[in-house]
Amino acid sequence: MLFNRKKEDGTNQRVGLSDGVEAKVAEFVKDWGALKRGNRQFVADRQEEPLKLLTDADVAYFVKAMDDEVAAIEAEIEDARKSHLALIAQKDAEIASLNREKESRIATLQAKVRDQDAEIERRALALVDAVEMAKRIYPAFDAKDLRSALDVRREVVRRRCGDGAVDGKTEAYIDERFELLAARVNTDPFAVVMADGIRRNDPKDAAEKAYQESVQRLRDAHKQPPEN
Repeated sequence: MLFNRKKEDGTNQRVGLSDGVEAKVAEFVKDWGALKRGNRQFVADRQEEPLKLLTDADVAYFVKAMDDEVAAIEAEIEDARKSHLALIAQKDAEIASLNREKESRIATLQAKVRDQDAEIERRALALVDAVEMAKRIYPAFDAKDLRSALDVRREVVRRRCGDGAVDGKTEAYIDERFELLAARVNTDPFAVVMADGIRRNDPKDAAEKAYQESVQRLRDAHKQPPEN
């Protein structure tokens, strides 16, 4: 929409706003604002009646309306820019939060793996120590089918102290019995040999045994029935 200010001679010059100028200015400003906002396309050969500003008041009113529209458009642009920046900041915060959560999960998993590795190593070392001590307590002990230090200790206590020392007993009780057996081995180098029940061969014992057997045969001789 075009506008045109028609000059009038001084004798007939009007003052104040022309009739209907407010509506025409409003329509012009609205159409211009739509074009600037991209709400309509510019048409080069568009036929429209030009806006006529006949008085200084008309011009002042038009300028004020245009200034207000420009200010409104600039405010909308600024609001859009701020909204865009706020959206970017929100997305950045969401991404940062997701990254922190991801890093936290990774750190937790890594710590869990380290703990599992440490536990595996601890159990392996405990098994080795238990097997070494078991062989000192019970030289013939075979641990090939046992998978944990507790299994080793339980089996050693069973072999040395019987089923009653193991069945229904707690892990702490079995550990204590095993430690008592280990303490005996540690304080007495010959405990293993003695625990296996090996006795020293004494010639006097053999002679005494032969004598007692001879006496018993003489006592039993009269019990045999006479031959026919």
